[in-house]
Amino acid sequence: MLERIREGSQGLTAKIILGLVILTFALAGVGSYLSTPTEAVVAVVNGEDISQASYDQALQNERARMQQQFGEMYDTLAADPAYMASFRSDVLERVIDDTLQKQFARTLGLRVGDEQVRQTVTSLPEFQIDGVFSTERFNALLRQAGYQPAQFREMVREDLSTGQLMQGLVGSEFGLASEINLLLSLQQQTRDLRYFTINAAAYAETVSVTDEMLQNYYQQNIARFMTPEQVAAEFVELSAATLAQDIEFTAQQIAEYYDANQARFGKAERREVAHIMLESDAENAEIAAKAGSLLTELQNGADFAELAKTHSSDTFSAENGGALGELVAGQMDPAFEAAGFALTQQGQLSEVIKSEFGYHIIKLTTFEPAVTQPLNEVRAEIETLIRQEQATALFYDLQQRLAQVAFEQPDNLDEAAEVLGAQVQTTDLFSRDTASGVLAQPNVLNRLFDPRFISEGLNSDVLELAREHVVVVRIKTHNPARTQSLDDVKEQVTAAVRQDAQAKQALARGAELLATGVSLADMATQANAEIVTAAAVSRFGGELNAEVRSKAFAMPKPAEGASSVDSVQLTNGDVVVVSVDNVTATEVTATPDASQLEAISRQQAELHYQALLATLKSQAKITRQLRTTELTEAF
Repeated sequence: MLERIREGSQGLTAKIILGLVILTFALAGVGSYLSTPTEAVVAVVNGEDISQASYDQALQNERARMQQQFGEMYDTLAADPAYMASFRSDVLERVIDDTLQKQFARTLGLRVGDEQVRQTVTSLPEFQIDGVFSTERFNALLRQAGYQPAQFREMVREDLSTGQLMQGLVGSEFGLASEINLLLSLQQQTRDLRYFTINAAAYAETVSVTDEMLQNYYQQNIARFMTPEQVAAEFVELSAATLAQDIEFTAQQIAEYYDANQARFGKAERREVAHIMLESDAENAEIAAKAGSLLTELQNGADFAELAKTHSSDTFSAENGGALGELVAGQMDPAFEAAGFALTQQGQLSEVIKSEFGYHIIKLTTFEPAVTQPLNEVRAEIETLIRQEQATALFYDLQQRLAQVAFEQPDNLDEAAEVLGAQVQTTDLFSRDTASGVLAQPNVLNRLFDPRFISEGLNSDVLELAREHVVVVRIKTHNPARTQSLDDVKEQVTAAVRQDAQAKQALARGAELLATGVSLADMATQANAEIVTAAAVSRFGGELNAEVRSKAFAMPKPAEGASSVDSVQLTNGDVVVVSVDNVTATEVTATPDASQLEAISRQQAELHYQALLATLKSQAKITRQLRTTELTEAF
């Protein structure tokens, strides 16, 4: 058979087929060398790509910052898909802003020299060991982050160039005293007002609601009629604090604990010493004799501090009269310590002591003997400690057993509760926003609303709430988020449509009255409303409705002898017709201090910076290609 195959392969047809196969593999091999994978792009700014990798890095950095700022609360925020979509979008916009700034810096020709880049890199604490730049650490961290040294240096150079742009914007701003005084004058300005209210509720009888109006409102505001995802849960809870309440012990146990831990219920012996040292590495009879002479002088009443200043070789302690501070075991030469701890009377002197450093005379300057509190004074404290220690030991034993039983019997919590000697606790339906107690903890909420956990219908693992406080949960009932039908919310929709229609009629009536051009008094008469007078209204604070106040201070200053009249619709649908009759300015002549000038400079710089970004963005060609279905867990 092999011979027949060999003969057949010699034919023209076989050779053509074999040649095509070889050509196909050859082209495929060459293509694999020539083609390079295209890196994903999340945005293009003026022809410059923003890669998925650079965006992911920015997203990770911002996520780390948020976690540091909000702690465990960030887990709750991150579990909200709407919040994370907005979060990712905001990060992309910041990356786009950074790219626009870098491009503008290049357009301005801003440059940074190699030496400045080198100084910046070597001064970064991440690349230092004990305050000194380490090339090995620099290279290791760059490898870990996936950067080449040259690539990183160029990134630093570009960041410094952008920094020059920002410094130019911020550093060129300054505040004038006249600007601050004008601002203060506007803030302290008062206005005399008159106003009347057109009540939207007055049009209730004129509003007729049709099925079409209800349907239109329902469709236009359908997001308002979503019911949130809800679960009802079962859980068992274990805490050392609860266990401690049931711990019992005897008087003998208290006495035994006291005897075994007396060091905890008193104050240890404390002593401070001073010394005179005559330096000598080896035995030296002459120096020893001199030390003995000094000891004799001290025994005859000489001043220890003066002799230490004059004769001690330990110049540091000599400046303080030989004082060494508190004597702690294990910190000094053994011979020195033995002599120091042998002194028991304040002011007592040692004999001449030889250490590896020389000859010493030691003086006990302070002595506080050890004191132990009697049992009756610390009984309550001991009871608390015994409860805590026994409860902690019991807690960890029960926690291990709880984890085992909850895993071995995953479809109920009854046996887990029996192990703890507790009851299975149950809840009514609740959403993420209405969770309470231990179930409101971020890690518990994330587990309860995890789709996979819900679908499994099994016990959770042991979830830690705090130190020595855990819980195991399971889903009892799950109601997914859904849109309520119009029939379900008809009463709510009807009330909203009525309120909306009444508000529109009140707004139309206000516009109609303003169009007449008559006085405020005449308008109030036509509206059958009462005019309210408010004199010397300040820009901030007071009892006046905030919406009316805001409108009044947004209206133009009236001409001499005239009034400025306009209307504003309140959130409840009512319309207020406002007349500004007089504006009283407060003259400010005080000289602002440096902090006020600096504050207005920063404010101006921020405004100009935002204006620059807005201008660059409006003139740029930006294409956003961020995937909206990214998995939050990836970050």
